[in-house]
Amino acid sequence: MYQGCFGGTRHYSRMPWELTATSAVGFATVIVYAVIVVLGWQHRDSRCGPEIAALHLVVGLSALAYAIQLGFDSVAVQTVWWGISFALSTAVPILWLVFVVQYVSRSQWLTPVRAGLLTVEPLAVVLAVATNASHNLVWTVAPATTATPGSAIALVFGPLYYAHIVLAYVAVAVGMSMILLVGIRWSLVYWKQVVVLLIAPLPPFLSNMAFMLGVSPIPNLDLTPFVFSFTGILLVLSLYHFDLLERVPIARRQALQAMGDGLVVLDTDRVVVDADDIACRVLDPAPRIGHSITAVFPDRPFDQLHGTTVTDANNLAYDVRVSELTDERGDEIGYAVALRDVTSRHRYEQRLEVANRVLRHNLRNDMNVVRGYADLVASGSADDATRAAESILSRTDDLLTVSDKARKVSELDDSHSQPATQHDVTALVDSVVHQARREYPDVVIQFEGAAHTEAQLTDAGSLATAVGELLELLVSQADRDDLTLRVGVECRDDVVVRIESSGAGIPAVDREALAAESETPLQHAEGLGLWLAYWCVIENGGELRFGDADGDDPVEAGSEPTETEASVVRLRFPSDCA
Repeated sequence: MYQGCFGGTRHYSRMPWELTATSAVGFATVIVYAVIVVLGWQHRDSRCGPEIAALHLVVGLSALAYAIQLGFDSVAVQTVWWGISFALSTAVPILWLVFVVQYVSRSQWLTPVRAGLLTVEPLAVVLAVATNASHNLVWTVAPATTATPGSAIALVFGPLYYAHIVLAYVAVAVGMSMILLVGIRWSLVYWKQVVVLLIAPLPPFLSNMAFMLGVSPIPNLDLTPFVFSFTGILLVLSLYHFDLLERVPIARRQALQAMGDGLVVLDTDRVVVDADDIACRVLDPAPRIGHSITAVFPDRPFDQLHGTTVTDANNLAYDVRVSELTDERGDEIGYAVALRDVTSRHRYEQRLEVANRVLRHNLRNDMNVVRGYADLVASGSADDATRAAESILSRTDDLLTVSDKARKVSELDDSHSQPATQHDVTALVDSVVHQARREYPDVVIQFEGAAHTEAQLTDAGSLATAVGELLELLVSQADRDDLTLRVGVECRDDVVVRIESSGAGIPAVDREALAAESETPLQHAEGLGLWLAYWCVIENGGELRFGDADGDDPVEAGSEPTETEASVVRLRFPSDCA
């Protein structure tokens, strides 16, 4: 026999330690605690990461000591290991409060003085455990007590033990109250997380109460150190699973405030967490959940992404806005990449730029010609004056035509945002051709199209304007004496309006300006006709292309035209006719 340091005369163990079923369960929970500690340490830079690691490190060591205790058949040895397990567990209530304070972002409450006061109780209990043999205020062992491997010895607890248990229950209740009160304020954002955190401490709390009341499923066995593993799992899920998911509603709310139309949500590592349908349609390649945003914007650093403009396959323009996501506590949780539809502004600026440059160019050139002919009228013969007057009239007519087209450009509506409806394209084009035959009686204009070929259009009148402008442009570029225009409407995958000229076709300078989508001093169209047709087409969600080859893009500046590139114009509009 010997006098144990934890009080009382104890007998030496008759058998070495053996692995029992309860010890095996205890070791399994220790592994769970180890995993949670590693996860908490990996997230040490995140909210509550160190607190999670510290809390479960202490609980894991306490569970380890308790699992070892359950493998002995000696009262003395079991008492020693129980004392170690209990001494370690005294730090759990204070660590729980530290975790809660950190979670609710009230770490300023935990001043050094308050932290010191909170450690007084567990340190006092540890000291009492170490000196229990001299006062028996924590526990005593009844003389007839026996020890069996797989079961814990029955102890008679003293007043200090019960005092600590009461304080531990108060700490749990205070922590849950703080989470509940703060959670009410955050309920619209973190309600899932708050609910899980409120449930998390209940398993060990109820398990310990069952042990204290003598109704534990296994007599004399306190399952609290093992059941606490469920608390750890719930804490990790709430902080690192629900916290990730809650970025999405936060991002959506903040993106709506920023008037975004498409949305991509990123975590702090700039990995895609969520992307809505608009963002997946606009961006190419589409953002994929779990992949870095750099895969979507490989040529632009993330820090330079804010303020850029992207264009989708339908020629709609979107401004990119990047904003940091913060929760209600001000903690950074990721980024929101919002796409704002600026198609109206983008097209307006393009129309303004093109009209301004064309008007200035044509006005300057034509007025120089008019001035020259006016000088000729003033100083020349009667025959020269007649020819000059005719030229002046021709130039002024050109200026009036350009001015009229500029008026049409200014009257264009941003109809792309309006809902599309079904329209009979064949009837629309046929009416334009009929009018063109009256305007150009010396030009052969042939029309062929299946009856009632319908397409989805937002503004049927702008389609008629586009076809009329193209016919006028093709007529103006050729000799009318031997000019034939063939207009057709056909249904492939979409509705295609095809216009072919037997004459010179669309001038290269006009096609090159359209390919560049802007006017420059060295690259500009002779007029606004082609631009006006182009804008009318894209406002209806269509495409304007040159040549007959499917998929041909508008000709690039400086490239050699193909055989049909100048003489064939195709307008393609979405339809269900296939």
